[in-house]
Amino acid sequence: MDKIPKEERRLMQKEYADKLAGYLPVLRAAADLTQNQLAKRLDVTRPTIMSIETRKRPLQFHLYLAMVLVFMQNEDSKKLLESFELFDGAFLSRIL
Repeated sequence: MDKIPKEERRLMQKEYADKLAGYLPVLRAAADLTQNQLAKRLDVTRPTIMSIETRKRPLQFHLYLAMVLVFMQNEDSKKLLESFELFDGAFLSRIL
């Protein structure tokens, strides 16, 4: 498997994280999670989730990965991740 150059990898990480942040309220609703419930699962504060949703704070890639794992556990939010192209298994396997 080819390794992605560092700068390209960072751009891809930012792109995926930015896209997920834009769909975060929809994904939470599909998974039937409040901001507080998601925050607890990610071990962050509710204001952190709120600021990511309102785009006042960028979604860090480590939180993106954690959110993908949370949303993959629910069939409805998993389908959305895939349909919105917010999760690419080949990409993730190449960068991890």
